[in-house]
Amino acid sequence: MDAVVLDVSICIPWCCEDEVSDLAEQLLDHAASLHPLHVPSIWPWEITNVLLVSIRRQRITAEQMAQFFTLLSRFDIRLAPPPAVSDLLRLTALAQRHSLTTYDAAYLDLATRLSLPLATLDDALRKAALAQGLTVL
Repeated sequence: MDAVVLDVSICIPWCCEDEVSDLAEQLLDHAASLHPLHVPSIWPWEITNVLLVSIRRQRITAEQMAQFFTLLSRFDIRLAPPPAVSDLLRLTALAQRHSLTTYDAAYLDLATRLSLPLATLDDALRKAALAQGLTVL
């Protein structure tokens, strides 16, 4: 395994101890080895939102969030450019076909376009990726 498309769901256990996952730990080791981690343009907004909600719910502290961002900055995270307006109909159709949010469809679309495995803990996204013929971690 080299490059992968990384869903936010796989990153959360790296910061929130109450969501420990063997797969997430394997991906953390993979990321620490500086393998490319591809993410859609929505990823920074999604990850920061999850962390802010985690602080509000007292699952983590602001200090833990800062440490997590420091950790992420050490990885080879490759942010895909946002979609063109001309791609929106195709992306919406992809989301509808698999009953996904458009946010999750962004991960599915990126993995499909790059022909890369998708790392996710999200069941709906996992099923959609398998239906698309993708490798799912």
